[in-house]
Amino acid sequence: MHNTLLIAKKDLKGLFNERTLVLTILLQLAIASFSSFLVVGLTSFYDPGALADEDLAGINIGLAYRSEVTLNNSTIRDEKNVNETLLYHLIDESKLSPVSYPDYSGAGSGFYEGEIDGIVLVPNVAINGSDLIELHIYLPETDFKSTILMLQLKEPLERLERYVREIRTKRLPNYTPIDLNILNLPERSSNHYFEFIYVALIPLLVFTPAFISGGLVIDLITEEFERKTIDLILVTPTTFSELINGKILVATMIVPVQAFTWLLLLSLNGIDIQHILVITLFVTVVTFILVLIGAAISIKTKNRGMAQLFYSLFLITLFLLCYVFPNSPMNVVTRLAIDSISGTGIALSVIPYLLIASLVYAAFRYLTLTQYRSRYRSGYRR
Repeated sequence: MHNTLLIAKKDLKGLFNERTLVLTILLQLAIASFSSFLVVGLTSFYDPGALADEDLAGINIGLAYRSEVTLNNSTIRDEKNVNETLLYHLIDESKLSPVSYPDYSGAGSGFYEGEIDGIVLVPNVAINGSDLIELHIYLPETDFKSTILMLQLKEPLERLERYVREIRTKRLPNYTPIDLNILNLPERSSNHYFEFIYVALIPLLVFTPAFISGGLVIDLITEEFERKTIDLILVTPTTFSELINGKILVATMIVPVQAFTWLLLLSLNGIDIQHILVITLFVTVVTFILVLIGAAISIKTKNRGMAQLFYSLFLITLFLLCYVFPNSPMNVVTRLAIDSISGTGIALSVIPYLLIASLVYAAFRYLTLTQYRSRYRSGYRR
């Protein structure tokens, strides 16, 4: 054990010289520290509708008559009554602030000067008339800002559409509304960020160090073979088992420290995470399995590039299996974080991985350490 700790201490000091590892840890630290801010931005990419509930005070939308706008080389100059009041009222009830302009030129000037953030051109068509009501919307070129404006305009425009339909469909011959029997289910409050936080952010943050540790132990072991320093180490009282165990120890133990830190920072950011200690223990067990597999691959191949390739293929296969089995590591962490597992459920979720870790370690000892030791005694050094 003394020699194992010495090897682990030596490799741990060398980790601080690995710039890639240090940058990865700093990146995860930034994500965990500013998770509340990043969740809003990242969620908007895969679920833009989540921004519809955000407070957007100070965003103005201009309303202008479309009678002086040239479209398709023809100028629209209708003399019908302009019914802008309703749309103005509907937008005013939303999270946007409407600003009325007499014509498009005034709205365009306000748009380019930054007084308004978008323009809605209102046609000179009465709501109770028979002509098509065609609205033209001009938004900024910035995708993110345009998305926010479209989401906020969606509700008032849909309300305008329903109002116009109710008025105009009544003039249809033999018009009879369809009676729909919709179940009055109780409304449930939902959080747009729940899925991203607990299904994506937390599992990725705690398992990314585990994935990296599997590749780290490969570098630590293959480095001894490629530099041919393993023979120099083995002529000392240090055995091959102690050498490998030391590298496995340092690659495994750095993960629970990171995972616990990330979970603690997420909690400080206002994200409620349950069973933090159990999640840390579970991640440690999964890390131990990945590190053992990485160590076995590196001992067999003795080549860093080949070992990293096989390890990457194994991780890809593992990701695919996560979508097949309901008790996958990702799902277990998610369920623990939201407290959907308690009591015996926690034991039933964690114990199988403890058994898998024991079996993998036993197989690792037999297939790698024992065989390598016999090869070494039979003249491997020559």
